[in-house]
Amino acid sequence: MKFKKVCFFLPSANRDGAELSALECMDAFAARGAGVHVVLPRSGPLLADLEARQFSCQIIPYQVWIEPPVPLWKRLTVTLWNLGITYAAAFLVDRRGCGLVVTNTINIGVGALVAKLWGLPHLWYIREFGYEDHGWRFHLGEKVSVGLMNRWSTVCLAVSRAVACKYQGRINPAKVHFLYQPIDVDLSGGGDLDIPDSPPQFTCIMVGRLQEGKRQEDAVRALAELRDAGTPARLWLVGGGAPEYRAFLENLVQEKHLGDQVRFFGQVDNALPYIQKADVLLLCSQCEAFARVVVEAMKAGKPVLGTRSGGTVEQIRDGFNGFLYEPGNYKELAEKIRYLSENPQLAREMGENGRLWAEATFTRKRYQDKLARILGELAHHG
Repeated sequence: MKFKKVCFFLPSANRDGAELSALECMDAFAARGAGVHVVLPRSGPLLADLEARQFSCQIIPYQVWIEPPVPLWKRLTVTLWNLGITYAAAFLVDRRGCGLVVTNTINIGVGALVAKLWGLPHLWYIREFGYEDHGWRFHLGEKVSVGLMNRWSTVCLAVSRAVACKYQGRINPAKVHFLYQPIDVDLSGGGDLDIPDSPPQFTCIMVGRLQEGKRQEDAVRALAELRDAGTPARLWLVGGGAPEYRAFLENLVQEKHLGDQVRFFGQVDNALPYIQKADVLLLCSQCEAFARVVVEAMKAGKPVLGTRSGGTVEQIRDGFNGFLYEPGNYKELAEKIRYLSENPQLAREMGENGRLWAEATFTRKRYQDKLARILGELAHHG
């Protein structure tokens, strides 16, 4: 890896999965002697992580170029704003002496255009499908925007095979690689939660933003099915999110008379202690590109129930480290939960299988070695 300094463009300064994954990528560059500079659209909690690593940082107020459908006037306004801010960014960041630009998501295009203006190699990290998982639409349309991604990127890194397959059909396949994140997990501190367990109940947990695409509603409906079948279980929902969707979930909980069995914990700094106290992790997303929380749960020795879609099928081997079910089929989900609750030894075996597989698969060494090979191609660019 010959790059002395790398410039990362991030879509936010939050500490969600994409940002934590970006930190792991930055750490990989830093471990090989590269300096790291980070550009953010606004301040946020991620700044503390960057400061702890002594990475330089600056704020430039660019905006996303893909989101849920918005009016034409807004798309045009945002596009013109981003074009103007790109030239400002090119001037402001050029003094940092970076040799490579990394865009951490398909959410933003400013970093790629800055790299084009500088004549620098550009690495585009594709961490989402776009429409399939979030319902996003490019402001310029998918054909034009993905065409620009192809022209403005030297290499594209997809977070899963499924994401790579989608974009290899739209971007030069030779440019597209897939690379699993290392996902370090600190298992200490799991006993810090004071959550009563009387009477004992089989505990399901979902971790992630409360939003329609994550389909927490399926877990709530599955819990009602279990209650009606006489299976004692409870559900923990850990994560912040859209107020409208949370209100919908709360109304659904009341409608199903599950107030004593479903608990909302909101956004937490560290979800791992909650995972450690649960019996099974649920991933109900319609189509997940790659779920960090699945790996975290497996490294904590928990079985996982997830949807048979997207990158989830690469993480869960049906009957080995968890079960798969059809997206939206909450009755099938309820049946899988019931089966695990009635077969605790099998659940423990699945958890152990997942732990061993995740610890062997998602490591810093594997990640850094493959990233170095890919960047070896980039180093010769130009």
